[in-house]
Amino acid sequence: LRQLQRLYQQAGDWSALLGLLPELRKHKVLGGAELAELERQAWHGRLAAAGQSGEGDAPAALAALTQAWEQLSSAQRQEPELLAVYAEQLRVLGAESEAEELLHQALKRNYDSRLVRLYGLLRGRNPGRQLQAAEGWLKQHPQDAGLLLTVGRLCLLNQLWGKAKEYFESSLVFQRDPETCAELARLLARLGEVERSNQLFQEGLGLLDRRLGGLPLPQPAVHD
Repeated sequence: LRQLQRLYQQAGDWSALLGLLPELRKHKVLGGAELAELERQAWHGRLAAAGQSGEGDAPAALAALTQAWEQLSSAQRQEPELLAVYAEQLRVLGAESEAEELLHQALKRNYDSRLVRLYGLLRGRNPGRQLQAAEGWLKQHPQDAGLLLTVGRLCLLNQLWGKAKEYFESSLVFQRDPETCAELARLLARLGEVERSNQLFQEGLGLLDRRLGGLPLPQPAVHD
């Protein structure tokens, strides 16, 4: 059973792994915490794979994704990690308004930094309501850099350029993040602040470079 589990994991055969879980549970092959983590990993993979199953056919992929989601228990459908992968797949497949509604309800129940960051990338049916909701969450989480980034993005969605700039700048006070640098740089370029925009793009690239771990690179090419 352990060998099968490892094979299914390595092959990314998440449906087969989910089918194996009852046997793993029955024979006590894994401890409770390890089994729960394996199940979470399997559903994460299954949802991600379901969203890609249409091979260019978005309606088919969306149907497969929805079917997979409905197979989860109600408790699993409230887990931030699984909510995030489902909402991201909805976004990729063009169902942004459904993803926005899902995350809006989830964040009303339980605030989660990962979900709120994704929320800022979604274009829902009512951008004004999205912004109002996100600004409401700021009252309880005023120093959450990811939330400030999200509110800035929602200001862009509502064409509130000045407010967007303020929120991006506030976010960078709490965390120097490459995405926030890029969003503010894009906005400043359009507002005519080209020099500062270029500085922020450079800073963002530097932050990304640090995340890449400083792996070795070839010597610069020498041109005659």
